[in-house]
Amino acid sequence: MKEDHEIIELYWARSESAVHETDEKYGAKLHTLSGRILPEAEDAEECVNDTYLGAWNAMPPQRPLALFALFGAHLPQHRVR
Repeated sequence: MKEDHEIIELYWARSESAVHETDEKYGAKLHTLSGRILPEAEDAEECVNDTYLGAWNAMPPQRPLALFALFGAHLPQHRVR
């Protein structure tokens, strides 16, 4: 499993493997958190996918010190409809 700084470098290089590596390292945590926020499984899955997209769009220019903190910043944007 890659370290955060290695995953961030993948995002900066615009490598699609950045999302795969993100999912490998943080996917379970993100799915758990989104499942607690949103009661519908499809909505929770969309929330995680939107979080990955948000990370993709944020890097560059951002270079976060704590990668999971960046993901956590995107989760609260989703609300129960």
